[in-house]
This record gives sequence, structure tokens and C-alpha cells, in this order.
Amino acid sequence: MAESARYISTPKKPGISRIPPEILGEIFTHCLPSDSAPQNTQKVLSSVCRLWRTLVLTTPALWASLDITCSAVGLYPPLHVIHTHLQRSRAHPLSFILRASYHDSSCLLPVLAALAVARQRWENVQVKSFRMRQNILDLITQGDAPLLRSIRCDITGPPNTLSVPLRALCCCPRLESFHWKSPRSQLLLPLNETRLTSLSLRTTLSISECITILRLSPRLSRAKLHDLDSLGPSTTPHLTHPALCTLTIAGDQSSTLLAALTLPALLDLDFVPGYTLAPWDTILSAFLVRSKPILRQLSLSIPQMPPELALENILDHVPHLRSLMLAGCFGYPPLTAVIRALYPPPPPVLSLCPRLEVLELAGISDCPNGLCTAMLRARWGAGARANGVACLKSARIGFMGGVYDRDEADMKELCAEGLQGTICLWD
Repeated sequence: MAESARYISTPKKPGISRIPPEILGEIFTHCLPSDSAPQNTQKVLSSVCRLWRTLVLTTPALWASLDITCSAVGLYPPLHVIHTHLQRSRAHPLSFILRASYHDSSCLLPVLAALAVARQRWENVQVKSFRMRQNILDLITQGDAPLLRSIRCDITGPPNTLSVPLRALCCCPRLESFHWKSPRSQLLLPLNETRLTSLSLRTTLSISECITILRLSPRLSRAKLHDLDSLGPSTTPHLTHPALCTLTIAGDQSSTLLAALTLPALLDLDFVPGYTLAPWDTILSAFLVRSKPILRQLSLSIPQMPPELALENILDHVPHLRSLMLAGCFGYPPLTAVIRALYPPPPPVLSLCPRLEVLELAGISDCPNGLCTAMLRARWGAGARANGVACLKSARIGFMGGVYDRDEADMKELCAEGLQGTICLWD
């Protein structure tokens, strides 16, 4: 009885105080936002009690992320706080974001000088700036970085003459993701094979440069190549890439690049032909025949359509397609031909894309009132079952000039029946 009374009167520690420090430290690391690490996160956690403060100061992962902003007002966080983070993060891999909102990026020089001391620990690097000087860029991209896994650089200012340092990839043996956005930059192509699995380039590219990059990146699974506007050498070598699953290409010469590729593993294609005289629909159809991909998602942004768009020749080669997005532009023939290909005059022949679940059409004009939603009804509910095709789950229709009243009324009925549908003006 005395032992029971003594047990009851003994004060118990709160449950959270009985958690092992290593587990509590792991919980603390999940308090940091995934995109950046505000400087007050550690302050809030360390203000709870003495135990938490000690744990925060001795957990390197809590100090291994930095979000640094350089503006006309000044530097945040201050330079001494950056040094504190570098000291307390110890040997932990380092991730940081550099934001230069002011027109001159020279304010980043003292920050990069401090970060360069820990270059051997860099893991994820992001740079967002209006302008960028080449000497500052070289501080980021030149030198050994054995732990570096991703580089992302977004330069949103006017065109410049920066050199895109793809050649520096050789100094980063673990680099898997490289994202670069800078108008009119010059490419420094890699000299050796890379380990990249994700690549995004939004700068002036030639076809030969794209082929070289893809050839030297055999593990690449995702690629976005924008601003393809020059041919390079007169002859374009053909390339078969066995690992590429997702491809986005845009520019006046994107059709030329597609004609030089064979991608048997492709699952997702986003194709923007640009303003070109090349018969992009014929090139795309030949690419699908040659590659024989199990394509699940197809997105076509069409600045101009061929006089006789043979869309059925394209869709006939993608029987596994689940998502289709087609967009037109002002001043060119409307997407009525596209709609009639998916829903021809009676009797309807809906053998194209029998597994389609997501459909988006944007830029529709000069189309018979009610034709769009009639196509949707043939692929929804009882209509889908009667025609032997998969039932649509989501649909988005964008009209130019004005929304047709019959289409709008029919879309409301379809949404009431369960379709996730949207009908709107598109610009």
C-alpha cells in the first residue's frame, strides 16, 4: 500500500520528455519547410525549454538549409547569421537558395565567399536573380562539389551573354538535376558522360547541342528543352535514347529535333512546334511509329496548324493515351478539326484514344454550338460504355471570343453527374 502511494505521488515526466533525443531531433527537422528554411524556425524551437535549446544547437540538420535574399534594402539573413549556420551545421550536407531581387547581383559576392568555404558539403543549390554576372556565376559552378545533387538557376532579366556551365558537371559526380533559365546564353557542353536524370534548359539551343547533351546523359529520364531556334551543323545525327520518359521541347526547330530522336521509353510528351513551315504533324506521326512508345500523356501547343491537320494519324499510334491537351492560338484555323477527329459526324467512331481519362482543349472558335459537349457526352457515363471507351474523369474546354450557351448548359449537366469539368474563356 505504501509503495502504491509512493508511486502515485511521484511526479511523472511529460511524454515528450521521454522521447530519445535523436528521435526528437528528427522530428525537429520536419518542422523546416521543404522549399526554404526561415531563420526563426530554430529560434521558436529553442525557446520552449532548456532541453530543446540544447538539442536544437546540437542538431546539424536544423542549420543546413539557408534562404538568402539580397535586395536594395540589404542582406537577409545578415552575414554573421550565415556564418553561424555554417558552423552549427558541421559536416551535414548543405542546401541553400540565393535570391537577388535587386538589378545588380554583386551583393551576392560576400555571401558566396562565405559559402565557398563549405563547398565540399553543397547538396542542393538554387539561384534566382534578375541579372547575373559571369564572375559570380563561376563562383557557383566552378570547383569540386562531391555531394552536389541539384543546381537550379533562374535569371529573369533581359538577354545576356552568360555561359551555361554544363562543362562543370564533370566536377560534380553525384549531380542528378540541372535546371537553367537564362535568355540567349552560350552553352559550354559537357566533355564526358554525366549522371543527370533531370534536365531543363530554357535558353538558345541548337539541334546539335541538344543531341550532344542527350547522348552524354544516358540516365536522363526527364528533359525540358526550350527555345530551339537554330539548326547548327547542316547534318543532324540520329539518336536513340532508351531511358527518356518525359520530354518537353519548344521552339521553331523542335520538329527537327523530334525527327532526329527515337525514344522507346517515352511516357509523357509536351510538344510546341513553334512557327515553322515543317509539317510537324507528319513528323510527330513518324516519330511515334519509329519509337513505338507507350505514351500516357500528350500535350500539343499549336501556334499554327497545317492546312489539313491529320490528327487521327497521330492519335492512332497512342492507344494507351490517358491525358490529352491541345491548345491553339489566335489568327489560325480553330481546333474544330481536332474535335471532329475525336467525335466525327454520325455514326460516331470513337476508336481513337479508347483509354482517355483527361481531356483539355484550349483556343476553340468557329465551332458548332454544342459540338464540344456532345463529344464529352460520348465519352462519359452511358455514352462511354456504349462506345466501348474509358469514361472521362476530367475535361477542360477553353473558348476564344465567347462561350457557347449550349456548351455551357451541357457542361453544367455533366458536372452535376460527376464529371470534373470546366468551361471558360481562353486567352
